[in-house]
Amino acid sequence: MRKSELMTLWNVESWSKEPYGVYFVSRRLGTNCLENEGQAFQKLNISCTNYTEAEVLSLPMWEQLYVELDELDQLAQELIQQKIPQEESIVLTLTDIMLDKSGCYDAFALGYDVGKSPAGHLYILVSFDENFTAQQDVIYETL
Repeated sequence: MRKSELMTLWNVESWSKEPYGVYFVSRRLGTNCLENEGQAFQKLNISCTNYTEAEVLSLPMWEQLYVELDELDQLAQELIQQKIPQEESIVLTLTDIMLDKSGCYDAFALGYDVGKSPAGHLYILVSFDENFTAQQDVIYETL
């Protein structure tokens, strides 16, 4: 895929090549219909750690991920809600898609910024394999 095609598909707002990976921000319409169109877009941070730009552009998953993202988001949120005690149920908004060549997220992970916690700033992630099958373990990361 050419960079311009990927940027158009994902409505890329910013693109950054760093020595440690490629990072871009996508603007996508939120699932909630809001009256103010400017607020209807949500930013989605996409990080491809330890990938070169050429490797990112050669990944075959981008179109399928874009098409299936809402379904994968719903699946990930259901999995997270099953793991969280009922009295602690929280509203989640997809904020990140993470790829890491080390394989720590399998093929990729969907990430949710939960905010402040006693351990620090908390993110909850659900990883998916190359067949877009969710892994059953939920990943908790703090900053």
